[in-house]
Formats: sequence, structure tokens, C-alpha cells
Amino acid sequence: MYNITHIFDVDGGKYALDFRNIFFCQLDKKTESELNGYLTVDGQISDDYAFGTALDAAVRHGFFISNHPDEPIPLFDYDTLNISFAPVHDCNFSCAYCYAEGGKGTASYQRSFDKDMIDAMLNYIYVTKYSNYQKYKFDFVSGGEPLLNLDILEYFLKQVRIFDWKYNKKTAILIVTNGSLLTSEIIKKLDKYDVYLGISIDGRRHIHNLHRVYKNGIGTYDDVVAAITNLRASSASFKLKDAWAMSVITPKTGNLVDLMEHCMELGFKRMQMQLLRVPNNHHLRFHDLTSLKNKYKELFAYILLCAEKGNLDPLKMIANDNDSFGKFIARLILRKKVCYRCFAGKNKIAITADGIVFPCDSFCGDSKFAMDSIINPAENESVREEFQCAHIQHREKCSTCWARFLCGGDCYYNSFVINGNIYDPDPFICEMNRFFIEYAIYMIMRLYEVDKKNIDYMARLLSVNSYL
Repeated sequence: MYNITHIFDVDGGKYALDFRNIFFCQLDKKTESELNGYLTVDGQISDDYAFGTALDAAVRHGFFISNHPDEPIPLFDYDTLNISFAPVHDCNFSCAYCYAEGGKGTASYQRSFDKDMIDAMLNYIYVTKYSNYQKYKFDFVSGGEPLLNLDILEYFLKQVRIFDWKYNKKTAILIVTNGSLLTSEIIKKLDKYDVYLGISIDGRRHIHNLHRVYKNGIGTYDDVVAAITNLRASSASFKLKDAWAMSVITPKTGNLVDLMEHCMELGFKRMQMQLLRVPNNHHLRFHDLTSLKNKYKELFAYILLCAEKGNLDPLKMIANDNDSFGKFIARLILRKKVCYRCFAGKNKIAITADGIVFPCDSFCGDSKFAMDSIINPAENESVREEFQCAHIQHREKCSTCWARFLCGGDCYYNSFVINGNIYDPDPFICEMNRFFIEYAIYMIMRLYEVDKKNIDYMARLLSVNSYL
């Protein structure tokens, strides 16, 4: 028999996670003793175990103990193709932490898509290479400011809807903008094409302007907030106005509660807070660990306090699969097991303006990771296979980690930059993800104690989430 249980302490309470089945509970002294009593040095459990009444039902249903030492590797099967591309590899901002260096980091000969390349890309996706998919998602999230090439963006939006109609497909589109170019005219244009919108904002003026500046060094906060205000006051559809707040967490990020409250003040109901991973002078490292964890503990306490007062809005803001912490809340509530860090190189691709296909935005420009070309097809099966095989059980350090089926492993690009290959995770991210998972379990148990309907409500909400 094999132990598939992680026992841990948060705020003086003991909790157990069955990480194979995504099942968890709080322990008292007796149940903790019973679980710990069957562990042996090699991680196995005595074959003649005899649990007490409190754990007996869970064990009989297959939780906490397994007859098998390993988890079978599932076949990779998804019905949605995820594509990202930048209409222009350029930006009017010069954010200090930008991994794409304002678009310059993508070593593409052609800096901007034209109509011919848009047509070639759509034919490659819908007709030539990925016609077996029924659903598609286009993400404009990095590598350049999409509104700088508005004519091409609008041409793309028109063509996608034509391809949807012609080939009976369903396509979702997310446009993330820095907000500075979001005029009333552009809002009207975007609203015609049924898109989702995200706006980058890192906090109040003094925090936002630390990193998010124009090329001349002037802060961008006032222009971004003016654009958000303009969007809220517009006659655009609810879908467009229900934009996401996209926030990057750096060592200089202040109070996370204040960040969330500020986003709520600006009218956001959903947000993602992403830890800055890309190695540069601004990324988070181990010397930031204590401060970062304390900031998150303050955020957790705030969310729980709001829930105790009957307000789940702060929790709903971040319970999504894109927030660095909130994704674990969502996965635990839904008991969703993940076996890959993300879709990169499998059912996710990124395409540059010169038609080169990469596993994701982050790898764009690195010829070692070029997967194909939409102009002169020459598929590199070795790159695709490398990502197809990047299952957590093939990532040595991940394969023995109790957090693996909730984490899925570190970002492949971050692993590559930190350690030289996509399989070797960044230990800082590992530490933060384990911290996030333990506190997510603690928070869910607390929410359940406040009112068990909280979890039922969140499960329903998360299960019908239409995008992201």
C-alpha cells in the first residue's frame, strides 16, 4: 500500500490532502495520528492497516491510500486550440519587467502582421493544420500592444468571424491592452466583434508607475485609469465592459489587499495577479519569499473576513485558472487534476509576424523552439515531442512532489531560462505553489465552516465559467 497523502499545518490546524484524488480534510489529533502511524521510511503503508471510524469511510472509498505506486499518464486530448500572436511586435510602453522588451525580444524579421499573413495564418489554423478542432481561442496577451496595429487587428477580427461561419467553428478572442490607446472609437470597434478584454494595471499610481512607463519614462497610470473610466461610461456591451484587471506582482508591489480593492474601485469584477517570473532585475527571488508570503496571508485574511460577512466578491475576483493563487482555489473546489503546466506545444501555439510557429509567446524568437512555418511548412517534430512529453511524471523533480497534480509543474519558459531546460522547475516557484496550495485548502475549509453553501456556490460558478 502506498501513501498518497500530504499532511500539513496552517494557522495551528492540521490538514490532509490526498493528492492523487484531490480530496482533502481537516484532521484532529486522533485522525492525524492514524494517518501518520502507517507511514514507513520508504513511503509505503503497512498492508495490515486498520483505521479508526473517522477515516474508515474515506479509506474505503479509495482516499489517502493507493494500491499502485504510480499514476497512469493520461492521453492528451483537448477540443480547443489556443493561439496567441501579436499584430505588431512593438509597444508604446517600456515596462521595466517586460520579457519581450516591448516587442523587441521577438527576433522576427517582420515586425508587423499584414493582411496576407493574417489570411495565411487563419488558413493554416482552420484549414491546413488544425481543422480537427471545433473550438479556438486567440489570446493577444504579450509581445506587443495590439492596438498599435488597429487596422490589422480589425481585419483579423472580421476574418475570424468569417472563418467561424464558413467552417462551423466557435472562436473566443481575448485582447489584453495596456489601456493607453483605448479610445471611445476603438471601444466601439472592439465591441462589434464579441471579444473579451483585459487591461494591465499594477496598482495605485505610485505602484503602477514604478514599472509601467512610456518610452520617455513618464508614468502611464493616469492614462490607463482614464481609459478604464471611459470604458465603464461607454455604451459597450456588458461582455466588453466586464474587462479583466491584469496585474503583475513584483518585489515592489505593495499591499495585495490594496491592489485588489483598487481594482474593485475601478469597476473590475475579475482579475489575475501573476507573480513576475522572468529573470531580470525586477523578478521575485528567495530573498523576497517571506515578504511575499506575508502579503498573501494578509490577502487571505481579507478574503475570509469578507466571506464571513457574506461577501464572496474578493474570492470570485481571483478564483480562475490564470491567477497565481486563485487557480489553486478553483482546482481544489472542482477537484480538477492537471498533468501539464499548460497547453504550450500541445494545443497551444504562438505565431510571429514572419509566420514562425512556437510553443507559446515566451519562446517566440528562439529558433531552437521553432515548431513550424505557416509559409514554408517544415514541422520540427522534436520540439513538439519535447512539450508533449513534458508531463509531470517526466519532470524528475515534479514526479515525486505532493503538489504535482494541482501544480502541473513550473512554466516551461521559466524553467528553461532558470535551469537550461523545460523539465527542471524553478525552486522559487515550487516553494510558492506549495504555499499557495496549502493555504487554498485552509481557506476552503474555513469557507465551508462559515457556510457550506459557499463552496457549492463557487463550484457552480467555476463549472460554468465560459472563458479563461
